[in-house]
Amino acid sequence: MREITENLKFRRQYLFSAKKCAELENWHKETLDNYILYVHKDCEVSKVENLNNISILIGYIIDPKFPQKKSSDILTDISTLSEINQITEFLYGLVGRYVLLIKKQNRLFFLNDPFGLKTIYYTRYEDEIYAASQPLLIKLVIPIKKGSKYQQYYDSAYVEKVKEHYLPAGTSLYNEVYHLTPNHYFDSLSFRQIRYFPNKPIKKKEQEEALQEFTSLLKKTMIAANNRFRLALAITGGLDSRMILGACKEIVGDIYFYTLQFRNLTKNSNDIIIPKKLLSHLGLQHNIINCRKPVNKDFEEIYINNTDIHHFNDWGLMASGEHDEFPPGHIAVKGNGVEIGRCIFYRNYQLRKHPEISSCEQIFSFNDVAYGWENIPFIRKRVSDWFDEIKNNKDNFGYGLLDLFYWEHRIGSWLAQNQLERDIVHDVFLPFNNRELIDVMLSVNPEYRFLPDFLFYKKSIQILWKELLIQPINPLQQKNNVKNIIKNKMKRLLIGTGVINNTTLNRLKSSWIGKFFQ
Repeated sequence: MREITENLKFRRQYLFSAKKCAELENWHKETLDNYILYVHKDCEVSKVENLNNISILIGYIIDPKFPQKKSSDILTDISTLSEINQITEFLYGLVGRYVLLIKKQNRLFFLNDPFGLKTIYYTRYEDEIYAASQPLLIKLVIPIKKGSKYQQYYDSAYVEKVKEHYLPAGTSLYNEVYHLTPNHYFDSLSFRQIRYFPNKPIKKKEQEEALQEFTSLLKKTMIAANNRFRLALAITGGLDSRMILGACKEIVGDIYFYTLQFRNLTKNSNDIIIPKKLLSHLGLQHNIINCRKPVNKDFEEIYINNTDIHHFNDWGLMASGEHDEFPPGHIAVKGNGVEIGRCIFYRNYQLRKHPEISSCEQIFSFNDVAYGWENIPFIRKRVSDWFDEIKNNKDNFGYGLLDLFYWEHRIGSWLAQNQLERDIVHDVFLPFNNRELIDVMLSVNPEYRFLPDFLFYKKSIQILWKELLIQPINPLQQKNNVKNIIKNKMKRLLIGTGVINNTTLNRLKSSWIGKFFQ
């Protein structure tokens, strides 16, 4: 078991403050006028000053088309741009996990990566801006208070029942503390979040054209990441990690391959057996990280106190196993985010296209990973405000509302919180955290991206490395197959049309029919 050190406290996090913070004095520090930026020593930080402009990058950024460029090189390029809209356009084809802080004259702008995985929480106190990776760090320097939102959330049936509970993007449990929603930047002058993406319609493409662009860009992304980091690829029996493995064909000898054994997984589970067989066939080593061991109490205490909302009894157990066995000096590569292009929230599998959305109630009904949100007043308001902002075609430029909702409120909040907590053990690289790559996926007719076939994605594996299809992708045992067919038909009947709301569905779940939804 590895040693528990003080370095794990608030690991890879940051604080932007107008006041000094004695507790963080041993962190890396940068100054910006009367502000101090504190950055944990295990988090990369770069700074460029150009006349009256200052650009600071917290985290890392990669350009797949120029793999030799370092984060500091890309930040230098950014610093030459005079307008904020030029910067947002420049970021379109870049991938990484970062916070970008831009000072132009007396104005501050905060931006982050496409998925918002390097989180930004901000507030104003005594006419000064404060920002951090999460509210507990802001609380170190100014008084922030838990208000009614905190009680509404933790008193809810949603939190009681959902192990991986999370908030929608844009809000927090503290009075006057806000979370930056993906595809927005924060402008200190107006104290507003301003949407900058999408800003034009997607050009629709034939599947074959998109496949060539998708596979080429994914491959370049992995080669660029391998130039920068020592990679550890999390691999399962699923589709997403198989695509990334395919993109790594030329660099597999450099990569550490692993699978987490957590929750109810055994060594005979498909998510462990399939990657083991596949990697063995390719002559590659498969490593299993055991996340089912007893947890060190010191590690538990630090984990619980590292973020405002924690999930120790689930994500924390995984992090504990990773702390003991994840290879030092590596970054974890994961396939999250590709779901934005896999029509996850569409539900009506027979229709095979994005459903018509005319009300916020439908958004709640499709969001089956967060049943119960609609009963929490401040969450209901936040989702309603988001819907009003993006519901019209002139504002969403024809992007599917469910695609944007999954992107900004599932990936941009649930996944961002997951990684904020897991920063205690490793940083993460998500190849799909790239607007250009997402646009290529969304440019293809949904019928090719729909379950159960996922034709676009399986064809991408054939192009990248067809030998990877020698093992099945997410096979189901016969019993589970029948169960899922019944469950999907019931869901289509109940919520695919948006006729039955979540309250009714939750009542059904608690009845005899509920076994079909387990």
